[in-house]
Amino acid sequence: MNELINFSAHEVENWLVFNNIADKELYLISFFLLFAFLVVLLAKKYRIPIVVGYVFLGILLSPDIISIFPRIDQEMSNMYTFVLANLDYVTNIALAFIAFTIGSELSIKTIKRLGKSIFSIAIMESAAAFLVVTAAVYMIGRPLYMALLFGAIASATAPAATVMVLKEYNAEGPLTSTIMAVVGLDDAFALIIFSLISPIAYSQYKGEGAINFSEVLVLPLIEIFGAIILGLLFGYAAQYLLIKFNEKTRKILTIVTTITLSSSVSIFFGFSALIANMSVGFAVRNFAKKNLQISEEIDTLTIPLYAMFFIIAGTEIRFSEMGSLSFLLIAFIYLTARIIGKVGGSTLAARISGAPEAVKKYIGLGLLPQSGVAIALAYSVQQQYAQDPEVGLLIFNTLLLTAAMTEVFGPLLTKYAVVNAGESQMDTNHH
Repeated sequence: MNELINFSAHEVENWLVFNNIADKELYLISFFLLFAFLVVLLAKKYRIPIVVGYVFLGILLSPDIISIFPRIDQEMSNMYTFVLANLDYVTNIALAFIAFTIGSELSIKTIKRLGKSIFSIAIMESAAAFLVVTAAVYMIGRPLYMALLFGAIASATAPAATVMVLKEYNAEGPLTSTIMAVVGLDDAFALIIFSLISPIAYSQYKGEGAINFSEVLVLPLIEIFGAIILGLLFGYAAQYLLIKFNEKTRKILTIVTTITLSSSVSIFFGFSALIANMSVGFAVRNFAKKNLQISEEIDTLTIPLYAMFFIIAGTEIRFSEMGSLSFLLIAFIYLTARIIGKVGGSTLAARISGAPEAVKKYIGLGLLPQSGVAIALAYSVQQQYAQDPEVGLLIFNTLLLTAAMTEVFGPLLTKYAVVNAGESQMDTNHH
């Protein structure tokens, strides 16, 4: 939609009104939710996790595939892409709720019980994914700065798909608690690794020797600790109100307001909104003197959000830029190296730290999906290296393709892990 660039605000506003952009967003949302409903029916029937259906649907609705249909001309296809890009606020809201859900699953009791193994698994699987991917990409002859960026992004695991599978199969037990906690910590570690590596990679790309260490170390720490403090404050206030309120309307409004406020405030200060909302969830769960019984409300609220989130994630894929062999090679190397790092690192850590048997056996299978955070990081790389598509766009497209793949097979493996560990409370007798 480059024709928008040279216009005044007034003209842009007229263009948006003239083209009924607000209506078109509504058409898309209703269209996506209608399809989501069909996906849910099919997923139940064929016993695949619903997430997989959503992502797959998103891939089928991606602009590259839509433009193949007859009667869809270039202008319609451009308009579709533009309206899709305008829905990113839906993704942000969904991510905020996902982060809150993870935080609210982390009870201090569980962390104390599984403490040592949770931290060692999270640290080792993040570090192993980073090291194995960096080494592998460097070994196929890519420059070091590119290998470092791939490695840093590889450390992230997408919590959303995993959390959704665990909820869908009512999973409970040491493996489930460990996966939940590790996936939550994982994003914090991934953000730290990325914030440390990104400036180093960029100065290497630019060919500058010196790195400003205050920037490399201080900024990421401010970003993360700022988010934690902010989230704990908001969460503390929220649980104080939630204890006072018994009525559903007030409870739901309190939760939604807290989550959206903490996102907005953290974005305003440049903190990580994800970590802020994880801290809100953690505070609401652990500071409250009694069980607030809000998980049902949250689950209900997030159904349409999750559907939109995963469908939109699927539509991000761009097949037109994925034809070359060198691209497929790097995608294959990245995907394989990351799986080796994640599974190897987490299994090793589970053994060393004496985790429960089910955790030693299956932990690696719950850590494979990548979407939200990793795609956001890859997108920031694409913007930073905008003048050099060989770097930025390559990393972004690799991530879109491999993330879509992990979002399809990751949840299947998570389901396999919790069912075989005997932690799924759903009717497992048909399996």
